[in-house]
Amino acid sequence: MSQLLIPDVAESLLQQLQQRAARHGRSIEAEARVILEDALRPDPAKVWAEVDAFRQHLAASGQTFSDSTELIREDRDR
Repeated sequence: MSQLLIPDVAESLLQQLQQRAARHGRSIEAEARVILEDALRPDPAKVWAEVDAFRQHLAASGQTFSDSTELIREDRDR
């Protein structure tokens, strides 16, 4: 299991973390893990926005891609 040490945390921030952890019935460490997980979880709207931007870039470049359904069927039926 990994460990993370964060030096020089302001006392007021640590108190807020302790209060939040107590409200949720968790240890300070567990609360910090939840906060990190929430902060780093990909936002689906942002991910799809990036996909859409990439699709628009491909369309603007003139690249076209055919429907691969028939190719997949042919390969599967061999």
